[in-house]
Amino acid sequence: MSHPTKPVAVVTAGSKRLGAASVLLLAHNGFDVVVHYNSAQAEALTTARQATTAGARAISLQGDLTQRAEVEHLLQRTVEQFGRVDLLVANVGAFRRTPLATLGDDDWNDMIDHNLRVTWLCAQAFGLHMKAQGRGSIITMADVAALRPWAEYLPYNIAKAGIVTLTQTLAKELAPDVRVNAIAPGPVLFPEGYPEELREREINRTLLKRAGNADNIAQAVLFLARNDYITGVVLPVDGGRLLS
Repeated sequence: MSHPTKPVAVVTAGSKRLGAASVLLLAHNGFDVVVHYNSAQAEALTTARQATTAGARAISLQGDLTQRAEVEHLLQRTVEQFGRVDLLVANVGAFRRTPLATLGDDDWNDMIDHNLRVTWLCAQAFGLHMKAQGRGSIITMADVAALRPWAEYLPYNIAKAGIVTLTQTLAKELAPDVRVNAIAPGPVLFPEGYPEELREREINRTLLKRAGNADNIAQAVLFLARNDYITGVVLPVDGGRLLS
């Protein structure tokens, strides 16, 4: 087990992109880390090795977190390995264009399952464990689209808006022992194949006129993890996109 004074963080979808950046910054700042992945095993092992090099105890664990049993297994393995869990970064998500005219049940269910349902299942399991433990923090990943929805992304927008409400409600239900906050990224990391003209449009809609990066999100994760007088907030990391 890790030293009892060293906090333990679980980062879902922690193998690459935003998740990996959060894992590594937490590792460099005194956290032991669990790198969750679903299919990206090689990337998860690499991220865990990098976290170990940064001085953390780090393991990688696989799971399809749309399934409650696998969420419970992730929690159980974390506690078995480290004896505690202090921070959950609920980072699993999916993003795909779904025009209304062709939006079917499969697209709808996939976007809800891989954004809202995953976040809910993880937050419930880890949140109740943390409450029984007497302390903890949960950070969810919303999106500026929760507050300023995009056309042709209906179920994604709704799922992210649901994460905002989930975050605020859990902040009330799990208080005072567990803090629950959300980060709402703006144009930070675009998915592969995202059209260049749409990238430029989104960047130009920010006040700072530039895209963010994974480290911007990781720094917000670390800030919310450390500041023990913040709960129930949705922190935009969007270059001023919501104000434009």
